[in-house]
Amino acid sequence: MSVYYEIKAIDSTKYKHAPSSLCEVTAEKAACSALPIVAVITPEEFDSLGIDLNVLKKSPMALIHSESNYVDVYPDFIVGSLSIPRKSCGSPLAASFAFYLDKTKLLFVDDETGAESILSNAVRTGVLGDVTPAHCLYFFMKEFLINEYSDLNDFEDSMEDYEENLLKRGADIQPEKLVEFRRCTMRFGIHYQQITAIATELADNENKMMSKADARSFEHIATLAERLTSRAEVLKEYSMQLHEMQETHISMKQNAIMQVFTIVTVLFAPLTLVTGWFGMNLQLLPGTDWSFMWIALIAVGVLSTTLLLLLFHRKKWL
Repeated sequence: MSVYYEIKAIDSTKYKHAPSSLCEVTAEKAACSALPIVAVITPEEFDSLGIDLNVLKKSPMALIHSESNYVDVYPDFIVGSLSIPRKSCGSPLAASFAFYLDKTKLLFVDDETGAESILSNAVRTGVLGDVTPAHCLYFFMKEFLINEYSDLNDFEDSMEDYEENLLKRGADIQPEKLVEFRRCTMRFGIHYQQITAIATELADNENKMMSKADARSFEHIATLAERLTSRAEVLKEYSMQLHEMQETHISMKQNAIMQVFTIVTVLFAPLTLVTGWFGMNLQLLPGTDWSFMWIALIAVGVLSTTLLLLLFHRKKWL
């Protein structure tokens, strides 16, 4: 679904520095508007605009479905791609789309709804700063990263739930879940590092297409992305701690099983010795001619087993 917005200044009589807002318009009105335009369009609509992109290092479709964040700065425009990693390893991406920025328009090229949902959140906040497409890109990326904070909090909650289950003795262990945690946190870190690189390059304003104020605003995006990178590193270390905790839990369960086997072996050791001794086919074995020997052997077995059980209980092995 495509959506078009004009960047309109709010009544300057009420504000010393007139802020602006995004006002939704039709595609026809956007095509002939003299105001800056922000739009989310399909790849087919982008092709119909006739923008010459022969100098691109990547095709528009490759940018839309790129699994990484990417930007290229040209003399008259900037193109790039943004992707949102899914917070589970069931699918590599939650959304991916391309963007095109020049002095009069900001276009997000998307064949799904990822860009539209983020832009609609930005529109609902109401007031923007300068009336420029570049500032709208900053505002979009800021909304994009703020949503990531919430998603990382939810992801951390799922890791904490797994930790609580792991601490419960006898809880089911899911090794594949830990693999998912580790892979996701690694992917988050790479994703935010790429966002930092994009924001830094935009802040450099190499083609001087943006004002100094707009370029400086992307330094804020770089700072936000660096904080998210640090948060992803913390979650990565947390996933490694969960892995170590799981290994410890498995070792403890194995030790408990071996302890039971050892106790059973020790309990039956005296009985095994007695049966082995009197089971030998030897003549004149001491005690074989005593009629009460079987009672003595039973008494010895009960006594030895009782003493060993008391010893194990005192040592808290049982």
